[in-house]
Amino acid sequence: MRARVALAACAASLSFAAVAQADQLDNPRTDYTAYTRPKGRVAAGPLKLEMGIIDEVMVGTYVAPWLAFPWLDVPVPSAYFKVRSFWEGPFTLALRGGLTYLDATALAHLADDTAQGSAMSYVAEVDGSYKIDCQFSVSLGLDWARVQAVGSAGDQTTSVEGASTAHTYSLRALGEWRLTDVIAVTLLMRYLIYQSPISADATSETPAVTVTESMSAESTNQRRFAAVPGVSFSWEHWELGAGVGYGVFFLPVLGLASAKAFPVVDFNAAFLFDAY
Repeated sequence: MRARVALAACAASLSFAAVAQADQLDNPRTDYTAYTRPKGRVAAGPLKLEMGIIDEVMVGTYVAPWLAFPWLDVPVPSAYFKVRSFWEGPFTLALRGGLTYLDATALAHLADDTAQGSAMSYVAEVDGSYKIDCQFSVSLGLDWARVQAVGSAGDQTTSVEGASTAHTYSLRALGEWRLTDVIAVTLLMRYLIYQSPISADATSETPAVTVTESMSAESTNQRRFAAVPGVSFSWEHWELGAGVGYGVFFLPVLGLASAKAFPVVDFNAAFLFDAY
């Protein structure tokens, strides 16, 4: 009798583990990997909202910029999409692109009441993920980010108008070691390949004189590496991940790198459900 009970308990635990493993495969990590949400799956959290249109196509938006309305008087819209390979197997390839728009009203609040202008941020990435086995996976990615701003500021006698641009290329690697069906440890590594000089064209006017200038500044970024160890949790309807490291800090949404090394925090939390 005891042997039967033990066998039943063992079978139940194995069945639960299989279900949990299936849930984990249905809810892969989409940050820093080539994976997408399954068809109809929605991930809603304080930082992002994303949905799988079909198994190979995912769209999303960053939540935090939309919530800037109380401080900037306008929302800051953002959107991104991701398309992955359709083939089966341990290797997955994906392309991802996104943009964020900051209009004149928002910039005026960030600068001063007389400032006018707008800014657009573009990001793109190529990702490849390889699942070594059910415990280990590794992802590599190449990131590109560009910020382009057009603005003006003036008073009664002088106006300054110009355009400013900057872009960044960086590499990253993410390793994941799954300890259980729920818990995994991760290591995120990033390397800044290049950050362009920031350039601006300006025009200063008075009733008697108009001066046009072209200005640029080389990047002073000497810190190129960042390492962020972390831990992640994945349940049927929830996912949670957090990591703390040190190195180059990449600005959220914009993608540009900091000029100095800082403590780097990686965090994500989302509720998962099926819309269809």
